[in-house]
Amino acid sequence: MHTAKRPWNAAFLLLTMVFLSAIFAVQGALLSAMIDAYDLKAAEQGVASALSFAGGIAALVTAFFLQGRQRKRTLLKGAMLVCAAGLVLLWLAPGYGLYSAVWFVVGFGLGLMDTLLSACMADLYSGDAATRMMCLLHTAFGVASMLTPMGYAALLSGGMNWKRVYLVIALGGVALLAAAAILRRVLKIVDTEPLQANTVSPASIASGLAGSRLALLAAAMLFHGLFLAGLNTWSNRYADTLPGDFAIPAQSCLFLGIMLSRLLFPFLPIKAGRYVRFAGLLGCVLLAAGLYLGNGLVLRVALALSGLTFGALIPCILSLGCDRQRGNTLLATTTMVLSLYVGQSFSSPMIAGLEAAFNLRTGMTLCVVCMALCSVCCWVDQSRYGKAE
Repeated sequence: MHTAKRPWNAAFLLLTMVFLSAIFAVQGALLSAMIDAYDLKAAEQGVASALSFAGGIAALVTAFFLQGRQRKRTLLKGAMLVCAAGLVLLWLAPGYGLYSAVWFVVGFGLGLMDTLLSACMADLYSGDAATRMMCLLHTAFGVASMLTPMGYAALLSGGMNWKRVYLVIALGGVALLAAAAILRRVLKIVDTEPLQANTVSPASIASGLAGSRLALLAAAMLFHGLFLAGLNTWSNRYADTLPGDFAIPAQSCLFLGIMLSRLLFPFLPIKAGRYVRFAGLLGCVLLAAGLYLGNGLVLRVALALSGLTFGALIPCILSLGCDRQRGNTLLATTTMVLSLYVGQSFSSPMIAGLEAAFNLRTGMTLCVVCMALCSVCCWVDQSRYGKAE
């Protein structure tokens, strides 16, 4: 791709990440309104979210078979259309059964977008530039995750029906696609990604994975999913059990640190390979201090500092994996994002089980252990392959 046109493609990817984040954030932002509107019992309230997650897993498995058969930016735009159409159906859905089923479709689109965005950014840049842009891409997710719930709250307080919020997001995605199409025509941007003639089969996928040198990075992402989903779900509840309460939610402190980490990392004089060795180990020490000192304010500070320490792990691990698979970045991102999703799916039940057997502090200790194991996997990986990179 001509370097003069690269920033326009990068800008499209950043704005698409904002669209993705807006959809992720709306699930929590409209949860109470949805429960009230459908008069749901406790056992029913998580069905839509579970189906969304299942759709994402299905999308990532499907992505293995799409590699090389269609251009990644074409697939990305298709995934955006799937999400936009799903959002419109959420607006129209008359009952909770259909509403929940549509979330599977939306989750499928989100899963494809998640892996394709990182792969497309890795195709645009290489080396240290790829790491910087991957961090910027995931910073866009963090910023949008903080700001969009405020926008939804403003729309609801202004009298908008909760379902119409889905329509607003869908229109934003369609507008982004239309603007990209116009810009592509005006600037004469051509997608030159080569396609492969061979059919992708389970055997070829297994062969590609076997020689990809991604196993340890995928394991690191699995542990990352376990600890991050655990902190995201349980940190506020754990903070509520401690003295020293503070107005800012513990969860917000965590994501503030993560956002700042991803924003600042590109400006630090440290390579991604060295960073991933130490970030989780240092972060777990800070987190353990916050958990075991037994004070709500201290916990919030520890979560912010821990997030600041490990927050750039996901973009850095993705960047390292994509650098090994320059000819097939979609294989790399899909392998690692799928591992992340699997870790996220097991985290909450594992912590709940530990709480039931012991106490919530023991459950939260799982996050400390998994954070350390994330960097241990990266340490072993870099010991094997780091010099070659």
